[in-house]
Amino acid sequence: MVFDLRKRPALQAAFFLLWAARGFAQDDLAEQSHHARELMADHRYAEAIPIYEKLVKAVPGNTGLLLNLGLAEEMAGHPARAIPHLEAVLKTQPDAVPALISISMARLQLNQTREVIAPLRKLLTLDPKNTNAIGMLADAEMSQSLFEESAGHYRELTVQVPDDPRAWYGLGKAYESLATRTFERLNKAAPESAYVAILLADTRLQRKQFRSAFFFYQEAQRKVPDLPGLHAGLSQVYRATNHEEWADIERKREEALPAPDCRSQLSECDFLGGRYLESAKTAGANASAAALFWATRSYNQLAGQAFEHLNQLPESVQIHALKAQTLSDHRENLEAANEWKAALKLAPNDAKLKREYATALFNAKDYQAAMPLLQEQLAQDAHDPDLNYLLGTSLFRTEQPERALPYLQTVVKSNPDILPADAALGLTLVALNKNADAIPYLKKALALDDDGSMHYSLARAYRATGQTQQAAAAMQEYQKIQKQNQDVSDQLAKEAEISAPH
Repeated sequence: MVFDLRKRPALQAAFFLLWAARGFAQDDLAEQSHHARELMADHRYAEAIPIYEKLVKAVPGNTGLLLNLGLAEEMAGHPARAIPHLEAVLKTQPDAVPALISISMARLQLNQTREVIAPLRKLLTLDPKNTNAIGMLADAEMSQSLFEESAGHYRELTVQVPDDPRAWYGLGKAYESLATRTFERLNKAAPESAYVAILLADTRLQRKQFRSAFFFYQEAQRKVPDLPGLHAGLSQVYRATNHEEWADIERKREEALPAPDCRSQLSECDFLGGRYLESAKTAGANASAAALFWATRSYNQLAGQAFEHLNQLPESVQIHALKAQTLSDHRENLEAANEWKAALKLAPNDAKLKREYATALFNAKDYQAAMPLLQEQLAQDAHDPDLNYLLGTSLFRTEQPERALPYLQTVVKSNPDILPADAALGLTLVALNKNADAIPYLKKALALDDDGSMHYSLARAYRATGQTQQAAAAMQEYQKIQKQNQDVSDQLAKEAEISAPH
């Protein structure tokens, strides 16, 4: 989580205020209590735990002692032990702010993001201006795909702390997720519509895939010639490909479109009027294809505005992360890796950034640079399937199949549904001349074979094990896929040829 509730002055005061809930005549208990409070104030939480355990046993049911025990356990890095004690406090004192803060931190240490939402929401009813709680709640909601709620809290945070890059980055990602989810609804409801085609074209245009963008704009134009945004998109394609005259024609066509009837086309009117949040809200449960289209575009605009604001702020981890993801979308993987590297300079101990950096290096095919990072992370979690896959595949692609084998076997053994790992393991076994062992994995991974390479490797494995009939069939399928791909490529090249406006 990027926000941290450990900046909690109310919690620090708790160590000194809660002992006096009941009077104790015994001097030794009072002395132990005083000593424990001193340890807590000195951040020696682990040393305070056994003292509070004795005090809780000596005075059962004392809420103040239970709270201090839970606080000590959570702050000493024992969140699982802390939670039952903090829950007991909240059962009798549901508005105890220190307990709400500490149980939230404990659950986050255990990656229990779903369970942390309720205490954080409760905390914000008691302390609505707690910006760290707002940020942590927004993060937790985001992780649970509660994108609308998350966007609302990130929005609130940008108002309260307008120069916080984490808030603007989170807001942009929440809007991106809402755009994706709304587009998926549209694609399910009207997959062949002009609405889907123009949104696909917009995406290709952002990625600078101009021929592909032109193809989808043309598809949309055949169905709805005057759909707002279509001619503007074509104009951008023409301008990017040095067809200025054609670009002007499409720009003028966009400008000449009649204004929509706002009595029946409210979502479109809101979008064209720059009221993106209002337009997005029309994507309710029974929304039409048109409303889903305008909502998707609105969420994309809102995401763009958030990221643009982020770019105006001083250098931060979030700015480098945004640039890295944009470059990755454009398949500029080495440049993306450099952005993750720059982010790591600002937060050198961030495990998520290290993973992103290693993954970007892998995607850029810089396996030699990626492997030490992956090994370092696997030392912390030896069973992580993604890390094992990336390291195993990197070793295979650098001609080290013997070293690659155990990592890929770890993935396949514990996660049988990761087909890329089956493919990599099959190819590794072939490289080790273990062709009979390779065949089941290669067969399983055929669903990924979009270029025929898996069928080709399978044919070789069959041939090496004397299964000539199966080898011939696999090779025939390889040749068929190769021909189909070439035919499709030729057809797309013809259809996507950028031509003059109709």
